[in-house]
Amino acid sequence: MEIWSRRNYLKDIKFLKEIISEYNVRGVFSGIDEIVESIETNDKDLIDYRLSNFSIHLKGAIARAQPGDLHFCKIELENRLEVKDVLNDNIDPLSRYTLDFKISLFKSEQDQTKEYCSTWHLDKEHRDLNFSYIHPYYHIQFGGKKHEYLDPNMAILSSPRIPHPPMDLILAFHFIINNFVDRKIHSYVDEIANDARYLRILNNSKERLWEPYFKGFSIDNNHNDYKINKLFPLYNN
Repeated sequence: MEIWSRRNYLKDIKFLKEIISEYNVRGVFSGIDEIVESIETNDKDLIDYRLSNFSIHLKGAIARAQPGDLHFCKIELENRLEVKDVLNDNIDPLSRYTLDFKISLFKSEQDQTKEYCSTWHLDKEHRDLNFSYIHPYYHIQFGGKKHEYLDPNMAILSSPRIPHPPMDLILAFHFIINNFVDRKIHSYVDEIANDARYLRILNNSKERLWEPYFKGFSIDNNHNDYKINKLFPLYNN
């Protein structure tokens, strides 16, 4: 599939970096350069990266966040994505996949002595076993490994795991700015959403990762991996 070509993907990632810079999104984005280098130098001619060192920084409270007197936020993103096959469109092209969000709230940018943290984890279920509770093929859940042991009084549950399509860096960036960034305070949210270059790379990532996923819900679907009993097993019967 041409949409998965390494050359096209690199162009999209580089465009994302330009857009982040042009609209003065605050944060740490050196992870984009690390992705570009890892994709350019791998010898498999396939997309394979491990993203870290990527975080968006926000001044001002996140709407309805508790405690309510926190006025600085860091949203860290980590993503592992490995493409194994782009020639067979009847299988999931991803062989390895995880995505982690860590949202850290502080009293202010100057006062970061106390961290209030929330984490989300999106991954792929590789095993085909009979579990004691529902495991959708791709699923997102609150908590995850980054939230364990942060507070001795907090209960971290392994369920529910909520069906959600996979996201690469581009889709995850879009998820963050539309869910956690107040567009009334940060005008770049709407400005980016109306940038034709951004819409193009966003649609490319949707075509790569979401079109085959959502086709799995169609009645006449015969995909090997994207099928209703794996994608949404809770309501399969």
